[in-house]
Amino acid sequence: MKPAFRFKLILFGNIAVGKTSIIDRYVNNKFENEYISTMGYNVFEKTIDINGNSVSFMIFDIGGQEKFEELRKKYAEGANVALLVYDITNRESFTNIKKWHQDLINFTDNAFFILIGNKVDLEEARQVQMNEGADLAKEIQASGFFETSAKTNVEINNAFYKLAQMLLEKALY
Repeated sequence: MKPAFRFKLILFGNIAVGKTSIIDRYVNNKFENEYISTMGYNVFEKTIDINGNSVSFMIFDIGGQEKFEELRKKYAEGANVALLVYDITNRESFTNIKKWHQDLINFTDNAFFILIGNKVDLEEARQVQMNEGADLAKEIQASGFFETSAKTNVEINNAFYKLAQMLLEKALY
C-alpha cells in the first residue's frame, strides 16, 4: 500500500473574492449564490487519488477582513500550500495580492502556492486581464496560475489537482 500524504492548505485574498466558494465547490461540488462573509475560520478536508497515492488537503478558510490578521497568522503556521485568490472583476483585490503574498512569506515556512483569478463567469465585468494575472504569478514566483469560476465550476478541480501533483512530486523526489 502506498503512503498517504496530508497537506495543510490556506487561502489568502481580499474579502468577497470567492475563497469560501472555491472551497465549497471543490469539497462539496456546490455553489451558494448568497454571499456570507467568513467570520473567523472553517476547516475542510478532501482526499483525492493521484496515481495510486492518497493526497489529502486540510483546507483552512480564514476570513479576509483585516481584523482576522492574527487568526490568519496562527492558522497559516505549518501550512504546506496556499492559494492566493483575487477577483477578476475587482482591480483592488488584484493589487492587494502582493500584500497577501508578503503575509504568506511572513506567516509560513516557504509554503508552495498558486495564484487564482476567480469569477471568470463575470467576463463582462472583468477589470484584470488574464495576461496580468499570468505576469503577476511569474513576478511573485507562484507555482501556477489559474482563472477559475466557483459558480460555473471552471478550472476548480484542475487547480487543486495540479497542486496535489506538484506537492506529491516534491514529497516523493
